[in-house]
Formats: sequence, C-alpha cells, structure tokens
Amino acid sequence: MNTAPSCPPPLPAIASCLWNGHPYRVTAAELGAYVDAHLPALLWDFDIHAERIDPDGSTLDEDDLPPDALHLRVHDCPAFSSGPGTVTHWNDIAGMQITFASKDEPEVLLYTGEHLALDNGGFALSERDGQLWIALNGHCDGMHGPARIEVLAPLAFTTIACGRRDQAQAREHIATVVDPDHYAFECDEYGVARFRPVHTR
Repeated sequence: MNTAPSCPPPLPAIASCLWNGHPYRVTAAELGAYVDAHLPALLWDFDIHAERIDPDGSTLDEDDLPPDALHLRVHDCPAFSSGPGTVTHWNDIAGMQITFASKDEPEVLLYTGEHLALDNGGFALSERDGQLWIALNGHCDGMHGPARIEVLAPLAFTTIACGRRDQAQAREHIATVVDPDHYAFECDEYGVARFRPVHTR
C-alpha cells in the first residue's frame, strides 16, 4: 500500500536584515514596553541593531556602500499597544500587524548617522517555537539614497518601564494593565522603575 510521504519539518527561521538587498547582521533585537495609565495601555517598543556584512575582497569605495550600521526604533505608534488584561506574556502580541501610515509622524525611525523615517511598509509579529519574531519592511531616503529595508528577527523581551516611581507607586501604576505579581521590580541607573518577568512559559 502506498503511503503519502511525510512533509519535511519547516526550516528554522534565521535573523536577517537587508538594505536594498545588501546583507546586515542583526546584533540585537529587543522588545520593551511602558505603561500609559491615561489610556490605560501597554505601549510597546522595539530596538533593533544591525551591522553591514561586506564580502571578502570587496573593492567598493566606502562612499558606494550602504551605512555601516542600522538602528531601528519605534518613534510614535499608538496602535502598537495592548489594553488592560489582554497580555499575560509578551508572546500574546503575536499576530499584531502595523502598517506605516504617516510620513509627518513616522511610526518607526531608522538611524544611519541621520534619523530617517520609514514609510511605505509596516511590520508584523509572529510566534515561532515559543519565540516572538518581527518581520519589518519599509522605505527610507537620506544621504545614502533611497532604500528598501527588510528585517526578520526574534525579539528578546526586556522590561516594562514605569517612569520615576518608588516600588509601591510603580506597582500601582503597572497594575492598571498587567498583574504586578508576574514581574520583579528593579530600578535602573536613571531612577526609572522597571518590571522584569519572573517566569516564562
């Protein structure tokens, strides 16, 4: 009896970053959040760094190469948020999709030695093997000329920031959107209260 061949397992995702097709190495990709008690909501933020990969023996002049490093951060993206009780773990935001809508108030900025707005694109979040991944694409134009940016990377969760508050005030603040018992309090060198997860699932 003939049996259908089993499907091969999916290939593991590999972090990547491209500037007009030129490869970059993703060196850091972090996800954080801060609490807006007026909404109330968790406003999410990502911070992605990448370094240019040059082929061995390249004879291209530095002026002909794209930027040596890229830094992407959320700038102003109210849609990249979660309301009270909707998140018990950062992977719960998998499935979220954001389309860049404004050139005047860009949702994401790219730093290359100058601050550039990303437009004509967006980003989406997905969960793969228990890890949160971001897929981002967008267009920018600056001193290196117009470019299409593409990023695929896993996001490592860091902390939820609560501003300059003592522990009691910070717990009350974070409790407007998440259960503070799932997080450990800490204070950074700038006096900003932060909560770090005490467990993962």
